[in-house]
Amino acid sequence: MISKIYIASDSSPVNMKHYEICSELIDVLIDVTCIYGYDEENGSKFDKKSSSIIKLAHENNQENIVLYLREVDTCLALVCLFNQTEIHKQHLINYNIDRFKEGLKKIFNSTAMLRSEYQNQQVATGASSAAAAQDMK
Repeated sequence: MISKIYIASDSSPVNMKHYEICSELIDVLIDVTCIYGYDEENGSKFDKKSSSIIKLAHENNQENIVLYLREVDTCLALVCLFNQTEIHKQHLINYNIDRFKEGLKKIFNSTAMLRSEYQNQQVATGASSAAAAQDMK
């Protein structure tokens, strides 16, 4: 993973400790993947449903958080933080993550299509300019 970016949170202010722990979780995933995650014959041992759940306990039970990591793509991981009392809604969380992944794929596909159209237009413009220059000679 080359970089990490913080995308969004709920209405509460950003807590830098949460950002740091999410970042550390991604680093741990990378380290574990480098050691145990690759099979020389089959490549990655992880699939689209691979995930990691870590519970962080505090003295104050209302601050108990769960870190939930899911791989979105081979180069993108999503880390969610939520209160431990919401862990029973994991199916809903997975559903929302799957919708997020579908949205990202649409964005990536449309971006690739626009880039391809732009490059084709540049090639066509360059070819017609070269033909016009030849006609002037």
